[in-house]
Amino acid sequence: MPPSASPERAAGRPVAIDAAELARVAIALFAERGYDAVSMADVAEAAGVGRRSLFRYFPSKADLVWGGAEAVVEVLDRLLAAGTGGRPLGAAYADAFVRALEASGIDLGMTRVRLRIIDAHPELRGLASPRLGAGSHVLAGFVASGRPELRGTVEAAVLADALGASTYAALRWWATSSDDPRPDAAIRRAVDALALAGGSDGTRADR
Repeated sequence: MPPSASPERAAGRPVAIDAAELARVAIALFAERGYDAVSMADVAEAAGVGRRSLFRYFPSKADLVWGGAEAVVEVLDRLLAAGTGGRPLGAAYADAFVRALEASGIDLGMTRVRLRIIDAHPELRGLASPRLGAGSHVLAGFVASGRPELRGTVEAAVLADALGASTYAALRWWATSSDDPRPDAAIRRAVDALALAGGSDGTRADR
């Protein structure tokens, strides 16, 4: 049992709880026993914390699975807020996403396991929009910086949604169908694939 998750306490001192460790314990249990077979009580017991403490950090099992996304989104928001820098929209977005993965310090091995769990459960896949990808206003501003002539149009809205969806699809494909240690190439290929829908549209991520 990790010291940070120990239920024991010195007199007058609160229990130190490591939220990341709670998530690691949960993901290991989900991978070993199956997501549906593990309860929040099981996670609390395995982590050595009370259920009330677990729910304070993670209100649901879904939060335990998706909990690694926030760090990436925070970095990605900052990078996209700087705009495209005059580069093609797709290439700039793909590079920003790859840089966000690197700068967030996310554990890609654990991320692969998380994504496999998500891919196997439709109820978890359906939570992607509010949890993965930049905030809609940030991504919309990024698209407008690269394609100012589209500002306020349906095309701009579609491009923003398509860019966000492409990286989510790339991550799931990487986790379930690729042996690459990193998802960088899959992300760039996914953004490039948007051009296949109707010719060159400025979204290509190739250099």
